[in-house]
Amino acid sequence: MSTLSWNCRGLGNPQTVREIEGMVARKKPDFVFLIETKVNRDHAERLRIKLGFDGLFYVDNNGLSGGLALLWRANNTARLISYSDNHVDIEVSIPGFDKWRMTGFYGFSKRPQRGESWDLIRSLANKSDLPWVMIGDFNDLLFQYEKRGGNPHPDSLLRGFGETLEDCGLMQLPMSGYPFTWEKGKGTPDWIEERLDKVLATQSWRDLVVDASVQNILTRKSDHSALFLGILNLRERRDGLRRGFRFEMAWLHDDGCRDVVERAWGEGRTRGLQGCISVCGERLTRWGGDRFLKFGEQIMALRKEQLRFRGCTDQTSLAEFRRLEECLTRIELQEDTYWRQRAKQHWLKDADANTKFYHRYASHRKKKNTVPRIMNDGGDWIEGVPMMNVILNYYRDIFTTNSPTVNVEFFENIQPRVTDAQNMQLLRPFEDSEVKAALFSMYPDKAPGPDGMNPGFYQHFWDVVGNDVTSYIVNCLNTRTLPASLNDTNIILIPKKKNPERVSDYRPIALSNVVYRIMAKVITAQMKPLMGSIISDSQSAFIADRLITDNILIAAEVGHYLNRKQCGLAGWGALKLDMAKAYDRME
Repeated sequence: MSTLSWNCRGLGNPQTVREIEGMVARKKPDFVFLIETKVNRDHAERLRIKLGFDGLFYVDNNGLSGGLALLWRANNTARLISYSDNHVDIEVSIPGFDKWRMTGFYGFSKRPQRGESWDLIRSLANKSDLPWVMIGDFNDLLFQYEKRGGNPHPDSLLRGFGETLEDCGLMQLPMSGYPFTWEKGKGTPDWIEERLDKVLATQSWRDLVVDASVQNILTRKSDHSALFLGILNLRERRDGLRRGFRFEMAWLHDDGCRDVVERAWGEGRTRGLQGCISVCGERLTRWGGDRFLKFGEQIMALRKEQLRFRGCTDQTSLAEFRRLEECLTRIELQEDTYWRQRAKQHWLKDADANTKFYHRYASHRKKKNTVPRIMNDGGDWIEGVPMMNVILNYYRDIFTTNSPTVNVEFFENIQPRVTDAQNMQLLRPFEDSEVKAALFSMYPDKAPGPDGMNPGFYQHFWDVVGNDVTSYIVNCLNTRTLPASLNDTNIILIPKKKNPERVSDYRPIALSNVVYRIMAKVITAQMKPLMGSIISDSQSAFIADRLITDNILIAAEVGHYLNRKQCGLAGWGALKLDMAKAYDRME
């Protein structure tokens, strides 16, 4: 099930209608909510028939402004609750889910009327206890970073809209794609962009529809983008879980890779560092394709071609034989690098080339990290898609605090361990050299984050990307700002034992983007010299010159003492406690 929402600025333009038809054909939504249709019901009815939808609810336009249209693909999926010139509220019935509410919303565009929009949202919140989601053009912002260009958005409006959502228990769902949904003065020095279109939902709706995602679809004929709210079914989920872009270390052995990176990085420079990375990933995907996955075919073809020149001693044949030999050497190196990257056997040296060894390790690693089924709290085995709810509920439970109040007296009794001199050292500005040192201390082949770039990409092309990466990171650290999506993270579950059964038998590993990791390592490097004097001596792990094996030796000595003690009035005992690790609970 999915919903498409768009402030189309009028259905009277045939090009706008064609653009709607194109979006519906690509996305195949179950509901379409159109804002500012500016035409009578007959136009909307003709569009419904063109799109092949069963239902239409239309709110008439007021002259050359206004007009709302809600279309649904199948009958018996929507029941009207209420409507006005600014909203259409329905009850949604989808197989496989409990009933919920969906409201298509259009906020007042004039600032003096924003209070009326907020009052309308509050009144809608009291109409039903069903899980609730709102989608549309709210003409409001929640944060200053939701606007680029022009004067800052008034704090009173930010505060008023935010308080309204808080009172109604609504939260903004994250959006993928371009961060702004409305623009004015495109291509001019007065270009302004804002995120006016949003999807808001209550916590009960997010718990019910755990796979919901919001995508921003840029359009041509309107100053507003379209929003696509997707609720993945089984087929869509498999498509969505396909492997995204990953930088292949094998590409580094091809001369064409550098040309692609240099051109793509230059093109994306106007969009900032994250834009450079995105453009570079797209170009490398298009350039690399599947040709780096067919090593066996290429090697066999080259060897067959090379056989024709064996025994030939003329200069032309010898030159061609040497060229083919160089090609074979390069492709074999690429194949070895490809499987080494998947096997993650970093302890082997470059000279220990053994593709079959890597292949076996990669296959074993993939099998070990696959989660075929999992046991829930009731002892039942769960397979397939329902496993996601079991996993999410487990981590939602352990990462929710049981005592939200803070004991202020506890913190008042803690004595500071950081001196003024140490604090000055921690507060000093970060330097460019620290960024490069942090990056080159990483293993090149470490797993990448959501953007697909591993440390080896930045290290190999440092002469191309180094200045942009360094200035970006130093600016973020010194200004203490964290741009949106920089800390996006993939969470991977790694089994703790041979035959894991429950979620607790897996260890969550966070794979963040390399740029974010560099920032963390730079900060860590600045703090590292102070850790020995701040952390208690009883903490024997993760601190320089301390070994966790000291604890093993102490435990062995205690056991040895207890075994040898056979007399005396004073008794001794050892207590073995099985405690959850510190990161397994919020407290």
